[in-house]
Amino acid sequence: MDNLSFPLICPEWNADEEILLLEGTEMYGLGNWTEVAEHVGTKSKLQCIDHYNVIYMNSPCFPLPDMSHVMGKNREELLAMAREHGEIKKGSSAPGEIKEEFPFSAKIKVEDQKKDGQAGHSSSSLTSDSLVDRSIGEKKPRTSGDEGPSVTEVSGYNSKRQEFEVEYDNDAEQLLADMEFKDTDTDAERELKLRVLRIYSKRLDERKRRKDFILERNLLYADTVEKELSHEEKDICHRYRVFMRFHSKEDHEELLRSLVEEHRVLKRIQDLQEARAAGCRTSAEAERYIEQKRGEAEENALRISESSQAGPCGKFLQRANHLKGDFDSSPRGVIRGPTVLDSAGIESPTAKRRLDVINALDNWDVTGFLGADLLSESEKQLCGEIRILPAHYLNMLQTMSMGILSGNITKKSDAHGLFNVDPSKVDKVYDMLARKGIAQT
Repeated sequence: MDNLSFPLICPEWNADEEILLLEGTEMYGLGNWTEVAEHVGTKSKLQCIDHYNVIYMNSPCFPLPDMSHVMGKNREELLAMAREHGEIKKGSSAPGEIKEEFPFSAKIKVEDQKKDGQAGHSSSSLTSDSLVDRSIGEKKPRTSGDEGPSVTEVSGYNSKRQEFEVEYDNDAEQLLADMEFKDTDTDAERELKLRVLRIYSKRLDERKRRKDFILERNLLYADTVEKELSHEEKDICHRYRVFMRFHSKEDHEELLRSLVEEHRVLKRIQDLQEARAAGCRTSAEAERYIEQKRGEAEENALRISESSQAGPCGKFLQRANHLKGDFDSSPRGVIRGPTVLDSAGIESPTAKRRLDVINALDNWDVTGFLGADLLSESEKQLCGEIRILPAHYLNMLQTMSMGILSGNITKKSDAHGLFNVDPSKVDKVYDMLARKGIAQT
C-alpha cells in the first residue's frame, strides 16, 4: 500500500502519526503523555498534548476531528488507501483504530456519491460536500429513550453496555474468582471445579433471563398508562405486578385493564348507594352529592397533611369539635339555619345530609387510628365520646398512672394542670383509671 506519511488534518502531523497518537492514547490513557509521545516517536510530549486538545477535544465535531479540510491526497487516493488499509488492519487492529478510521472512509464514500449525483454543478457540489463533511463528525441525535432522566440514573441500567450497575446475583463471580485448573488436579478436584462452573453458568442464565424479562416488558421506564390512573388504581396494578412473570405481556395488560375496570364499577356502585342513602332521588342530585363528597374528601386530606406536618392531628380534632359544637348548640342538635323542605313538606336531601353529618360526629369511630388496637371496647368508646385520639389517650393514661403511683395525683383536680385539654376529659380518663383499680375515687 501507499505510504501514509502525508498531512491529513493539519500540515505538521501526518496520517501515520495521527494513527500512532490514537493508538497511544488508547493503550496508555490520556494522562500518560510521556508514553504516548514515545509511541508516536516523532513528536514531543507537549506537541502531542497540544495537537490532541486542538484537533480532538476542541473539535466542533467532538469526539471526532473536523474532517471538512482534509489535506494532502485527493479523494480517489484517500478512498483507495482507506479501503486497503482497512482490509489489512481488519484482523489485527485494535477496536479503537477501526473506530477512528471508519468515519474517515465513510466521509469519502458519501463525498464521492454526492459528486456523482451532482455532476456539472461545481458550485453547488462544493457547498453540499462541505455540508456532508461537517455532518460526518456530528453527534448522533438523541433517541426517544434518552429524553428526560437518564435510564442509568433511574434504574442503573447502561444501555450501551447492556448491563446493570448492580446485576442480579452480583456476587456469582466470586465462586470462581480464585479457581484455577492445574495439571496436578485429581479427577475429584477437576470434577468439583467443573461442577462449580456449571453452577455459575446456571446463575448467569438466570441473570440473563431476568434482564431479558425487564427489557421485554419495558420495566426500565415509567408506565405511561399508570400516569392516567388514580392512586387506588395504581396500587392495584402494583399489587398484581408479582404475577407478571406467569403471564404474557398481552395477558397481563388485559388482566390489569379488567381489574381497573372492576374497581371503577364497584366504586361507582358504592358512590350511588351512598348518594341514595343520603336522600338523593335523581341522577343529577347523586352527581352533585358525589362531587361535593369528593371535594370534601380532598379538602380533609389536605387539612390532615398540613396538620401532620405541623404536629399531631390537633387541627383535625379542633375542626371536628367545632362542627360538633355548632350542632350541639343548635336546637335538638340540628345545625343553625332554616330547614329546607320540598313541595310535599318533606325534608330535602340537604337537611338529611346534615343529619348524617351529625350522626357521624356523634358516633366518632377511632378504630382506624394509631394505637386503637391497644384499647378495649370501653376505652375506644370513651375516646369517641371525649374526642381524643387513641395515642393521646394512651399518653394521658401513662402520665396519670405514673403520677398516681408516685403520689403526685390523689384526686381529679391534681391532673388538670398536666394536660392542655378540657378538664372534663381529664376527669373521664381518671374515672377509667379508677375503674381499673389504679386511681382512688
